[in-house]
Amino acid sequence: MNLFEQILKDFAEDVNNAAKRTLGSRKIGKNRSYGVASRSLQKSLTYSIRDGKVSFGSPLPYAAFIHWGVNGTNKNRNAPFSYRQKQPPTDAIRKWMKVKPIRVRDKDGRFVKATESRLQSAAFLIARSIKRNGIHGLRYYEVALETVVPQYNKKLGEALAQEFVKDMKFTTGNITIKPK
Repeated sequence: MNLFEQILKDFAEDVNNAAKRTLGSRKIGKNRSYGVASRSLQKSLTYSIRDGKVSFGSPLPYAAFIHWGVNGTNKNRNAPFSYRQKQPPTDAIRKWMKVKPIRVRDKDGRFVKATESRLQSAAFLIARSIKRNGIHGLRYYEVALETVVPQYNKKLGEALAQEFVKDMKFTTGNITIKPK
């Protein structure tokens, strides 16, 4: 592995780690995962390097929605995705409610016993609110690139220049000169 490929690998690793930190950095008190349900998106972030090009991504189908956000029916989030007639599935909201212990309240704001019908009703209301207001995008890779690229500008440029000079050769007649 040449110098440029090694620095490119280090760059990709740092960008991926910065994106993971952005996804899991919401902490309140002792609650490390405030706002983060299962950390499955954070764990799934990957990168690949092919022909001097780096690709970042996640195999999870909802990764793009979290990154770019989703426009709601009442609020525009400047995202490429929009809710129209459909709304988020209530079973996904119910799973989230179980991971984040959501307590149900009555109309006066007092906590009440969480029966199945109350939980289903709360999940439906949360899903309807998400449909109306949309999802604000987190742009975790953009944040990561903004923080890591300035650190690697000079290193990547110098390594690329060294590789370029190493591959050069000058031919005059039957004499070939290669720089060291």
